[in-house]
Amino acid sequence: MNFNQSLSQQLAFFRPYEQETVTTAPQAFNQTRAKVADFIREIQVTAALLSQAEQAELAEFYADKLLRQFKALQQAVEKHQKFANQLKATRPSFQSNFRFPRNIHNLPNDKKLAEYKKALRALNEKISWIMEQNYQASEPDKAFWQEQLQETEYRKFKCLAAIEALE
Repeated sequence: MNFNQSLSQQLAFFRPYEQETVTTAPQAFNQTRAKVADFIREIQVTAALLSQAEQAELAEFYADKLLRQFKALQQAVEKHQKFANQLKATRPSFQSNFRFPRNIHNLPNDKKLAEYKKALRALNEKISWIMEQNYQASEPDKAFWQEQLQETEYRKFKCLAAIEALE
């Protein structure tokens, strides 16, 4: 029981990256490029085989394999994180000329309405800027800009709902 709990705790590090596709060392897993979730499942299979192994040689083989798999996945995720951070640093970021109070919710309704309208203008500017970035982006970056566009449009929708509620 302690082995399974310890394994779950160790695998928790990889949970935020489950949907990310990474490339691992060729000797550690059945495939070298897959989603982190697939590699986690393979590690769990190896751990199950280790816990069922009755011969010392077999247990040693699976323990060694489990360590190689864990280390390979950890290195792949770290490499993926480093690449993602570098990519994020090279992308331009939107700078708005609008400034907003820290907590719009505490303002009186008339000032709150004015701030939400100002926020709506800023969001519209950001949507235009993102669309321009998406148009100029290479194929791999287009997914990032589409995600940014969806997030900003959602924020615009929330802003419009707040404006309607105040009017």
